[in-house]
Amino acid sequence: MEMPFEIFTSLIFSLLGDLAVGLPRTATMFFVLSFNCFCIVNCGESLGIMFNTLFKHSDFAVNLTSAIISISTLMAGVVSLNVPAFLQAFNHLSPLKWAIGNLAPYSMQGLTFTCDASQLVNGSCPIQTGVQALQLYNLNASPGLNIMALGICTIGYRLVSYLLLKAIKMHWSWKKR
Repeated sequence: MEMPFEIFTSLIFSLLGDLAVGLPRTATMFFVLSFNCFCIVNCGESLGIMFNTLFKHSDFAVNLTSAIISISTLMAGVVSLNVPAFLQAFNHLSPLKWAIGNLAPYSMQGLTFTCDASQLVNGSCPIQTGVQALQLYNLNASPGLNIMALGICTIGYRLVSYLLLKAIKMHWSWKKR
């Protein structure tokens, strides 16, 4: 039932986000941003469903959900560039990793950067193009594959939350017999 509202709010977010942030004003950027927003919101709801199913105390479930999302934000690829291997494995379960992986190439292509005199290194800017920035952050992978991975991640989160909810419900109905 909430799907139309999630789609509508994702489209509104993309409209406002694209204008406010100054991302490239293209149809591709608009729909990529919308899809990212939809998937991240949907995964957050699924995570909330999982933790509210596992824990009776709603405040604890909300705090745990918030902590997991905050950690995922830091590990997504912009704040922390060299994540240890064991955390990188968990990072592949995060929708934020895939969202940044598809948004960055679309938003950075064709950009050029300038520096003032105080920022020059050996007479030139350290980073002159969007492609160089993508290489620095290891985000120069295929954006299409990242979009697909984000979609799979979103479906996986919803499926796991549904199966967990169903399993807990079946467990309690079996105990009542």
